[in-house]
Amino acid sequence: MSSSNVPVFDEEPAPHVPGSFLESLPQFFVFPAILVATLTAAYFGLRMLVGSSPSDARELVAQVRSASGEHGQWQALHALADGLRTGRFDLATVAPAELAALYRDVAGQGAEQRQFLLEVLGWKQDPELTALAVEALGADEPEVRLAALFALTRMADPSAVPALTQVLATGDADERWVALGALARIGTAPARDAIAAQLGGTDSVLHRNAVLALAQAGDERAAPWMAALLDRDSYAGDSRLDGAEAALQDEASRSAARESVVEQFLVSACRAAAHVDDPALRPLLQSLSSNDPSLKVRSAAISALADLGATPENS
Repeated sequence: MSSSNVPVFDEEPAPHVPGSFLESLPQFFVFPAILVATLTAAYFGLRMLVGSSPSDARELVAQVRSASGEHGQWQALHALADGLRTGRFDLATVAPAELAALYRDVAGQGAEQRQFLLEVLGWKQDPELTALAVEALGADEPEVRLAALFALTRMADPSAVPALTQVLATGDADERWVALGALARIGTAPARDAIAAQLGGTDSVLHRNAVLALAQAGDERAAPWMAALLDRDSYAGDSRLDGAEAALQDEASRSAARESVVEQFLVSACRAAAHVDDPALRPLLQSLSSNDPSLKVRSAAISALADLGATPENS
């Protein structure tokens, strides 16, 4: 993560854990401030407490039910969530009704349990489990609401679109980022309509991510906004790109952090432009491929031109 608290995706992706949450997000998104510190701290803290390795998910579900005390329950829930994230387990042999019953039996015991349970539910597609995650969007604890949004992103259930649309309209900043990613992954016409409602909004970063999501889906509503995303000058002076820690940084650090975010927006915009049938974007891609100071941006522009059947002018 950059010093601006804006996770970015390099053109050459770093090795990732199979089944990670970021793997499920749209490729072209630049998502600021969506990783929840509490969840991360809990995952890594509890990892040290987990003992022997169970053989499958069913065994861990049984351990959650039979665990004595809050500590043992956390261990079993963490091991199950972690095993699903890393691909060591799957829920093929666990019935949705069993997971729903586990959630109802355990969720009332604390926010931490609900966070882990919601992550587990996200790995199984079933209407009843979707309904539980949607219900959790109304939780008092923000970390539980975010866990529910992460689960809905992985589920990609079109029935969640109305609830996600509401979060996108009225949620806090982090919730809106995740809801946008979930809607983009679902990709239905109503989901794209909800994303399109963010075009031209006052939140410049959310607007740009909405453009990228629609462009990736080949939605023509992205076309009028793509040129600005391919213009480095259009990012100048946008304080939203500085991140939450900008006030704590010196000018050189802020400048470097902002450049990292702008670079990734440009890379993502180049990739997205390959999905937009607009000849007017080709001169912008040509200019980036020849003149941009970032090698990543130049490379992304060259790749986009190749995908569009064009040749960079300096070739």
